[in-house]
Amino acid sequence: MKLVATFATIVACSGICLLFIVIGGFGLQTLASNPSLTLHFNWNPKAHAFGILTMLVNALILSFSTLLVAFPLALGITCWLIMPTKTKMGKIFQAHLGFLVRFMGSIPTVLYAFGALFLLVPFLREAFGGSGRNLLACICVLSFVVLPTMVLLLESGLRKPFNNQHLPARALGMRDFETMLFVVIPQGKSVLIGAFLLGFGRAFGDTMIALMLSSNALILATSPLDPLRVLSAHIALITANESIGEAYNALFVSGFLLIVVNALLAFFARGILHRDSKTT
Repeated sequence: MKLVATFATIVACSGICLLFIVIGGFGLQTLASNPSLTLHFNWNPKAHAFGILTMLVNALILSFSTLLVAFPLALGITCWLIMPTKTKMGKIFQAHLGFLVRFMGSIPTVLYAFGALFLLVPFLREAFGGSGRNLLACICVLSFVVLPTMVLLLESGLRKPFNNQHLPARALGMRDFETMLFVVIPQGKSVLIGAFLLGFGRAFGDTMIALMLSSNALILATSPLDPLRVLSAHIALITANESIGEAYNALFVSGFLLIVVNALLAFFARGILHRDSKTT
């Protein structure tokens, strides 16, 4: 088993390194040869303008907006899963909620987007006008996608501190939610930051939800009802129609930026969590 695990690790690391080399090599080559080709806000192939900054900023806007909704919800669900309950119905609800969160993490994102096309988009169209495919639709659905990742990480990081502080806090007359709010959460800042960063990376790199629910308009989203195009969806759209040329070369810069941002977020979150595990 140890040999298999070592072999699997080597294969995975080799694949990741190869991905970095190929996409990073072509991306850096494109940037070095003509930095003005992609580092601006205008994407218009007919005018030989291949700027990707609009899509990059839209991806950041979508990711931050999603986390503003999903992170408080994930923290609330985590607290409910961790804090003990005395009633039979409460225990049943906790068990079903934990199963539901884990089941949500196993659903492909394309199914979330496909379901939203028939349930959420018509509702937004009737309520606010327009096509219903906009930033708000992406935020609503993407929040459910990143939720399981954050809940599982928060639960694993906060459950042990809560169990350690539960009885001493009870002896001091503190209720469970007070223990969680004033003792456990302040001590678990590293876990909170790590969960936020991993959730952000999950939202930043998602393709199908933004591709199917955003209308893919080449404008900066300044309102929740605005259409938008993000970096990952842009790559999917262009590769479906281009295989050579400047537009295709510009996609390597987009892929390079996606890899760099997600890698930095993952390493930063892992470093924070590793440091927190050492101190505890």
